[in-house]
Amino acid sequence: MAEQEGVIKFNLEFAEQALSGIDVSELSAWRSILKDLGLLGQTPERYDGYGFGNISMRFQGGFVISGTQTGDLDEVSLDDYAVCSSWDLSQNQVSAFGRVKPSSESLSHAAVYDVHDEVVCALHVHSPDIWQQAKGMGIAITDERVAYGTLEMAQEVRRHITGMKLPGIFSMGGHEDGIFTFGRSLAEAGELMVRELARARAVNC
Repeated sequence: MAEQEGVIKFNLEFAEQALSGIDVSELSAWRSILKDLGLLGQTPERYDGYGFGNISMRFQGGFVISGTQTGDLDEVSLDDYAVCSSWDLSQNQVSAFGRVKPSSESLSHAAVYDVHDEVVCALHVHSPDIWQQAKGMGIAITDERVAYGTLEMAQEVRRHITGMKLPGIFSMGGHEDGIFTFGRSLAEAGELMVRELARARAVNC
């Protein structure tokens, strides 16, 4: 059985309030592309029916991220995102606000933004194609003993991406099918994801 998705494992300080003044149109456009490719979403036959995949972009010292368990939505609005305004990896803590709670992968996204000041966005998808071929493709892989959404995973992310050229990609060894890309723009991170998906599928042909 796959590890249960969508469980928030960090200490969350959350204020429920409406978001405003944030343009998520490009972020949502890339979300729809990833969903069309089967890299993000929610289907009964995958991961015990839980939603999978999440996306974020930097915003005013923090980042905007898709809400937990919103993968089933075909279209999203600002109400389906949360803002992570601050975090402390040493305390396994995230402070956020919005209409929905932030993704259970928020700590991993935070680690990416901590390491690379130039990074504008991070995309976390579930791709069996890339995940299964990651080693042969030369993609960095986090320790398979480390579970998603934990302080240990955030530390693993920091370790692997420090010094990594942009755009970057890594596989989550302990999180079935989990793949991250990040870059200086949504297009940069999204195009890298699609290229690596094509490269992985070429290996499988």
